Amino acid sequence: MNILCSGNPTHSTVASAVKKCFSAADFASRTTGYDLRFWNPGSESYFRKQIINYNIFINSSFICNGGQLALLETTYDEWVAAGICGHIINIGSTAEYLGIHDNRAKDKIYATYSIQKRALKDRSLQLNGENDIKTTHIIAGGLNDGVPGHETWLELAHIANTIKWVIHHPCLIPLIEIQANQLKTHK
Repeated sequence: MNILCSGNPTHSTVASAVKKCFSAADFASRTTGYDLRFWNPGSESYFRKQIINYNIFINSSFICNGGQLALLETTYDEWVAAGICGHIINIGSTAEYLGIHDNRAKDKIYATYSIQKRALKDRSLQLNGENDIKTTHIIAGGLNDGVPGHETWLELAHIANTIKWVIHHPCLIPLIEIQANQLKTHK
């Protein structure tokens, strides 16, 4: 199992939790020589050359202008061409549920984020099981990234443990949602 995860594990992100759960995983971020935006000449070809060294890709970093979707497509294309039977795990967001009438959708940045996460989910579902490649889209509801006010949100370790469960599960798991437990426990 060779894992590449997008994101910087030194920041409080899904990548940091993945690092704790999978110590041998590699990470793709600007600090490790990747420009996942594919803006600079050679950045896309560098990713294409590297991704064939892995059979699990955790697509966890939101990248503006459809970058996360581009990573899904690029990984899928390269693995099909190389005959790799791998697993792509895409990290989505409950923001995918925002409709056009939601007040937050009027904020251009938030609306664009929502649309891009929905497109990622839809494409992930389309590709699942095609050409012996699994895809899983994990809808995550509010991540506790250490920012004040996020203390009751979903712990990053729960995402990593869900990823671990999905990777080791023998069935296709095209879609899963995980949210923080906000229920009061009864003793």
